Amino acid sequence: MRQRRDSLKFAAAGLVLLAALVSGLGISVKASPTVEYWAVEELKAGMKGYGLTVFRGTRCEKFQVEILGVLRHVSPGRDLILARLSGADLEHTGVIAGMSGSPVYVDNKLVGAISYAWTFAKEPIAGITPFAQMLEFVESFERREGMAQRRLIPLSEPVRLGERTWTQVWLEPFASVPASAPPRSENSTARSDSLCLQPLRLPLAGIGFTSHTLDLLAERLAPYGLVAVQGGAAGSVKPADTVSEMAPGAVAVVGLVTGDMSLYSLGTVTHVVGDRIYAFGHPFMGLGRCEFPLFSGYVHTVYPRHNLSFKIGSPLEPVGVLHADVSTGISGWLKRKADMLPVEVTVRFGKEGPARTYRCQVARHRNLTHQLVFSVLTNAVDAEGELPDELTAELVVHLELEGQQPIEFRDLFSGSSVSGNRAPPSLYQPVANLVQLLYTNPIAHLRLNRVTCDTTLNPGRISAEIDGVHLENEVYAPGETVVVYVWLKPYRQPRQRVRMELPLPSDLPEGNYTAQVMDDLTNARYELRDSPLLSNPTTIEQLMQALAVQTAAKRTRIAARLVLPSAGVVVEGKALPDLPPGLAAVLSQSRHTTAGTLGRALVVRENVPWVVQGQQSVSFRVARQKPFLQEKPAVRPHP
Repeated sequence: MRQRRDSLKFAAAGLVLLAALVSGLGISVKASPTVEYWAVEELKAGMKGYGLTVFRGTRCEKFQVEILGVLRHVSPGRDLILARLSGADLEHTGVIAGMSGSPVYVDNKLVGAISYAWTFAKEPIAGITPFAQMLEFVESFERREGMAQRRLIPLSEPVRLGERTWTQVWLEPFASVPASAPPRSENSTARSDSLCLQPLRLPLAGIGFTSHTLDLLAERLAPYGLVAVQGGAAGSVKPADTVSEMAPGAVAVVGLVTGDMSLYSLGTVTHVVGDRIYAFGHPFMGLGRCEFPLFSGYVHTVYPRHNLSFKIGSPLEPVGVLHADVSTGISGWLKRKADMLPVEVTVRFGKEGPARTYRCQVARHRNLTHQLVFSVLTNAVDAEGELPDELTAELVVHLELEGQQPIEFRDLFSGSSVSGNRAPPSLYQPVANLVQLLYTNPIAHLRLNRVTCDTTLNPGRISAEIDGVHLENEVYAPGETVVVYVWLKPYRQPRQRVRMELPLPSDLPEGNYTAQVMDDLTNARYELRDSPLLSNPTTIEQLMQALAVQTAAKRTRIAARLVLPSAGVVVEGKALPDLPPGLAAVLSQSRHTTAGTLGRALVVRENVPWVVQGQQSVSFRVARQKPFLQEKPAVRPHP
């Protein structure tokens, strides 16, 4: 262990460079003259030092630190240092969300980064991640799964706080306790005096985001330990205040969305070695390898709360890129630029109404990009204010893929799920699902170059339910046309009848059949299910075909579907549609091949002037010799 620590010191010291100026940004990068840091086993209770962080503006301020003890082996290869903070009004605010990464020094040697807090505390007790382990874990890109369980850790020496003496500490992972809930004691009973350390929750701030959109995003990102707050641009900040050094204690801002809308999280720089920067002392989101833009930042104020205070701040200038997000902190490179996904969304009321266009850049990550795209699109509509309860939305989405044909779909949305505050999420969840599929498909890497979305909102509701279905006859011969009457019930309008025709194949076997009438989206799901090549694609071509089936479906179409006898199979990724029935049965049941039945259906579609939902079915018989006299049932106004 000692040899490993010495080699880390030697390697880090060899990276130290002179302070440099980031070209064109006005942000200076200050590297420490040496990389001296404490080994965990050298720290003793009672040692005193100081920490650095920004409480307002861009100027670093000192606060006092007293080492209370060490929690050993909180997870494999990880320790946590327990400390009491004081000064800078911390006795009043407690440990502050946004202090994550604040460096702590004893005898001018770096101890580590403020990373944990005792929520609902009577004293500002903090957990410090040792910097030696920040270096080591960043180098190995270790992920944070090792901290997934709540653990009771014994202290190496008892700690006296006020009238109580503590011999053990509960250590909580992210999201195990809601931000507003008090910590739990050993018997799971909530007690405000429990000594329970949790990772400092990072403020997730939005500029140009509505509170409704932030709440939606907070729900989706809750497992990452982020707390959503309303942010603001630093427009009123004096130019002299915006120039800050990316030095230990400075504000570090990680961007998720930039441009006309901004979404970011604010923490503190722990250390800078040349162009390498370390911060936070705990995971940002625990994503491992990543690529997010880094900014300098400005703190407007500290918002004190009983459970956990937090900093309110804004990003200033881009300074680099975050590339590692591991259990002991984050690390990145200065003077580099993150690769972002351009997203453009236009919203208008009525065909000829005024339009607003938002242009943003979204961070790329397989587990995160679809959530961010969803938030940008949702916010563009939500920003228009309260929407009418009866609404119809026309959506045109264009996805540009590198090396592939672009994906485009147009559709109308209307109905009870697209009204008021429910409208934005309902409109764009299909887009988010599509982006997620592109990023997480197991076949090959697909690079999404741009997302463009055009939304037109119209007052009024044009939805309809499939209310009934019946046939002209009950018996048909092969080759005849089945006439299907579909009854639709539009919203607040009389029932309407739609006539559809299903031409039967001339070689259709005799027997009983069922025709299903459904909305086109449901029919698309049946089409995917019928083909193993589309429901479980193994090539990019098959994946793009499956996407084409989904994006071609329209909510303003109804489909009549008749399942036909199938003699086809898919074997080893190849479709064999026309086989003798016996051979098809043998292949589909073989244990020595990867085979699946290839479904076959006769489908006809009909466009209607409503957004349709629902499904109905009707049965009939196919006979080569029809009865000589067959009464045709009268077409009734009600099925």
